[in-house]
Amino acid sequence: MKRLFALVFCAFLVGGGGLWAQRGAATGPVDAAAEYQTWMKSNNETMADLNKNLTAKNAAGAQTDVRKVQENLAMVMCYWQIRNVSDAVRFALDGTYGLAQVSVLISQNKFDDAAAALKPVQATCGGCHMAHRDKAADGSFKIK
Repeated sequence: MKRLFALVFCAFLVGGGGLWAQRGAATGPVDAAAEYQTWMKSNNETMADLNKNLTAKNAAGAQTDVRKVQENLAMVMCYWQIRNVSDAVRFALDGTYGLAQVSVLISQNKFDDAAAALKPVQATCGGCHMAHRDKAADGSFKIK
């Protein structure tokens, strides 16, 4: 099952990376750091929303949130693959696998279990943040 998921995910990833590259070719150079920060801000907001939806036992909203974060993580993975940063790629993949588990639990209406399964995903995000960003004096963050 994990291999099948990995194959499907890789196909999605290659397609997503191709779309990202095509967009850059069509609209001019892509500011990758700005794009990356957009995904991170989106993930922050969406994860907060996901936690609220799990607490409210809102399956449709929670599934929408899971899909959005997974889409962002696919682009994050492309970002780090292009830069050949294997541990960051692994963080994104681990987060995606964790979110797949959360999605299954939501579909079974096991909201408390889904919330518990989300904690390691958030820890994975935190691990990548610690490894690959620096905090500036003004409180903002810069990608290493």
